[in-house]
Amino acid sequence: RVNGVLKSIVLSGNELGAEGWCAIFAALRDNKENKIEAWDLSSQGINTEIAKVLAEYVSVSGVLTELRLGANKIGDEGAKA
Repeated sequence: RVNGVLKSIVLSGNELGAEGWCAIFAALRDNKENKIEAWDLSSQGINTEIAKVLAEYVSVSGVLTELRLGANKIGDEGAKA
């Protein structure tokens, strides 16, 4: 089922862990109908592993225009992704 209305998500402060975040970003990467334009992912515990899957999603998203990643531990390798 596709949600054509959801355009912005603020989940700051929730730590879903690598498994949770990777599942979310992989599902969004594979869903060409997602309409999410803005994500606030501040303080999510996003690390290098999660950043790589997030980068895959961002690379195919045609609508994402705002991404907030403050207070995470992405590291140099994750930043390169």
